[in-house]
Amino acid sequence: MKKLISLSDACSKAGGYVSGLFMLLIVALITVEICARTLFDASTLIGDEYSAYFFVVVVMMGLSFSMKEGAHIRISLLRGKLPEPALTVLDLAVLAGAIALTGFALYHAVLMTYDVWDLGMTADSISETPIYIPQLVIPVGLLQLILQLTGDFLRRLSSFQIR
Repeated sequence: MKKLISLSDACSKAGGYVSGLFMLLIVALITVEICARTLFDASTLIGDEYSAYFFVVVVMMGLSFSMKEGAHIRISLLRGKLPEPALTVLDLAVLAGAIALTGFALYHAVLMTYDVWDLGMTADSISETPIYIPQLVIPVGLLQLILQLTGDFLRRLSSFQIR
């Protein structure tokens, strides 16, 4: 159990670094695009498209890191009124529901990515990027989130004591 928790934390941290790296790549790509247009009256022709792809990486790879750091929105109205044992049960139920919902999303993300690959879909742009390539990050990010949610569930479960 401790190995799984450590693995989930390590994957989330790596996802956070990847997310940060792609944020920097977005900044670099937009800067190059601005300089090219301003100085040379030219365009990379892919700046906006690849910035959008990179943004998907930022979001999907940052999900588990945000979960690990407690940065997701949490409605705490009910949490402040519950005793500790009930709070733990609520947390476990919410985490189990989140794992199930994310698993559902993961299943459909894998199907979507496979269908796009199978159909050979490409972007309607000059780059003609195969769409499955940027879509691959969606199932990867969701899988990382499931791993982090599972780690949080196990961490919370191991601290649960009935009094």
